[in-house]
Amino acid sequence: MPQTAPGPGPAPVSEPVAIAPAPASRARRRWSAVGREALGAVVALALSVIALRHVVATERVALLWYDGDSVLLPLVERSIRLGQPFEWAMSPALFFFPELPVYLLCSLVTATPQQALALNGVLVLLAVYALVRAAADELMPAARRSARIAVSALALGFVTAVVLTESSATATSLELGSLLLTTTYYYGALLAMLGTAVLVLRTVRTGRASVTVLVVTGLVAACTTASNPLYVPWSAGPVVVTLVLLAVARRLPWRPAAWMSGVLVAGSVVGYLLRIPLAPFVSLDPSTYVHPERAGATLAFFAALTDDRAGSAAGDVGLLLLFVGVVASVGGTVWAWRVRTARTVLVATVLPLVTVVAVSVGVVVAGSETPRYLEPVVTAPLLALVAVGELVRTAVRRTRVHRPGRGLRLTFAVAGTVVLVAGIATAPGTITAVATARYAPAACLDRWADGRQVTGVGQFWTVRPLAAYASTDVELLQVRDTFETYPWLVDLGAYRDARPTFVVIGANDVWTTAVEDSLGRPATITHCTGFDVYDYAGTPGAETLRRDVVGSADRIRRDRGF
Repeated sequence: MPQTAPGPGPAPVSEPVAIAPAPASRARRRWSAVGREALGAVVALALSVIALRHVVATERVALLWYDGDSVLLPLVERSIRLGQPFEWAMSPALFFFPELPVYLLCSLVTATPQQALALNGVLVLLAVYALVRAAADELMPAARRSARIAVSALALGFVTAVVLTESSATATSLELGSLLLTTTYYYGALLAMLGTAVLVLRTVRTGRASVTVLVVTGLVAACTTASNPLYVPWSAGPVVVTLVLLAVARRLPWRPAAWMSGVLVAGSVVGYLLRIPLAPFVSLDPSTYVHPERAGATLAFFAALTDDRAGSAAGDVGLLLLFVGVVASVGGTVWAWRVRTARTVLVATVLPLVTVVAVSVGVVVAGSETPRYLEPVVTAPLLALVAVGELVRTAVRRTRVHRPGRGLRLTFAVAGTVVLVAGIATAPGTITAVATARYAPAACLDRWADGRQVTGVGQFWTVRPLAAYASTDVELLQVRDTFETYPWLVDLGAYRDARPTFVVIGANDVWTTAVEDSLGRPATITHCTGFDVYDYAGTPGAETLRRDVVGSADRIRRDRGF
C-alpha cells in the first residue's frame, strides 16, 4: 500500500514568555507616579496655606504668635542665640523631640519669630498628610495610586475644615484643630501617634514584625515619651489595647501583636527612664495633673465648653465635623468587623475608636480641665476616614459599578482644582501677612529702651510675648507678683548676675501688693498699649529687684541641680 505523508497535525503549544516592559515604558510610569505624588503634595500645601491664612486673619493669630505658651520655642531660640546657659524650667512636656529641632531649623530660614512659627505650622500639616499618605499605602495596597492620594488629601481637608471653624484667641476652648499649627500644644505627640499607627499597620499587613519596624517603633516610643509623656495615653496605650483585643478575638495573629505591644511598652519605659536625667528641666511631675476627685466638675466643665462652642454656626459645624470623625471610627469598626475585611482596615477603625474613648474618659477621670488633651479626637479618626474609603472602594468593586467610580474620580478632580485655586489665591495675602507681622507692644518697649542694654521683669502673660519679640538689647525676666522668680517655661540661666531695673505692668496683671508699695516710687512711668513701664534705674527699688529676683533664681537653680 502506498504510504501517505503525515498531515500537519496540531501545532505545538509553547510556554508563555514574560516580556519585560520597555525602559521607556518604565520611565513613563515612574514619572507618572512622581507627578501624581507631587500633585497630592501641592494640594496638601494648598490646604495648609488655607488653614494658616484663616488663623492669621482671625483672633486665633494671638494663640499662634503671641500667647504665653506659644512663644516658648522662640524664647529658647533667642536664649541659644544669645549664648545663655541652657537651664530651662519646662513643663512635663519638654518639647525636645521633635518640636525644638524643627523650630530651630525653621528659624534658620526665616527672619522673625512670626515667620518661623508660621512655617512650622505649615510643615506640621504637611507631615500629617505624609503620615496619612503612608497609612493609605498600608490600607489600600490594591487601589490605584491616585485613589490613595485622593483619600489622604481628603483626610487633610477634614483637618483644614475643622481649622476653618475656629477663630477665638483662647486655648481653653473646644477649638482643637488649629492647635496643630502651634509649636507648644503637643503636635509632636500627635505626629508620633500617627507614625506609630503606620508602623502597626505595616506589621499587620505583612503579618510579621520586622527588625526595622520594631527598632523604629521603639525609638519613636522612647524619644517621644522622654519629651512628652502624653504619648503613652494617646498612642502606646491605645495601640496595645487594640492589638490585644483583636488578638483575643482571633482577628489578628498573636506573634506580631505581641512583638509590637512589647516594643511599645519597652520603648515607653525607656522614655520614662530617660526623663530621670532630664528631671532638672521638668517643673512639675505629670502626676500633679491627676485629680480623680474632680471628675464630676470636669464633666460639667466640658459640657459647658460644648454649649459655648455650639453658640455659633461655625461652632456647630466644628462639632459636627468632630462627630463625623467619631462616626467614621464607630461605623467603620462595625462595617469592617461584619464583612471580615483586611486586618489592616479593621485595625485602622478600631484603633481610632479606642483612642477617642481612652482620651475622652481619661481626661474626665483625671479631673483635668484642659481641652487640648482632647486633640487626638481630631487626628486619630483620620485613619478611620482612610479605612472607610477602602471599605467603600472594595464594596463598589464587588458590585462592579464602574460608572459611579468615574463620577467619584471627577468629583475628586473638581475638588482638588478648587483647593488649588483657593490656595493660589490665598498664598500672596498669607505670605504678606506673615512677612510683615510685627508685635506693636514690643516696638513700644524698644522705643523706650532706645538702644540701651536693659533688663526688666514682669508677669507671665504680659512679659513673655514682649520677651520673644523685643530687640536683643532688652532682656525680660519672668516673676511672680512677689518679685520672686517664676520657674515656668523660662531659662533660669538668664537670671545669673542679672541687674533688673524696670517693671512691666500689664493691664490684666494682678499684684497682691501694689508695685510702688513694694519698690517705691519709680524714676519714670512710660505708657504703652496694654502695659506700663516703671523705670527704677538709679532708685533703691532697683537694688530690691536685684536681690529678690536674682536671689530667688539662685535658690531655684541650686534646688534643681543646675
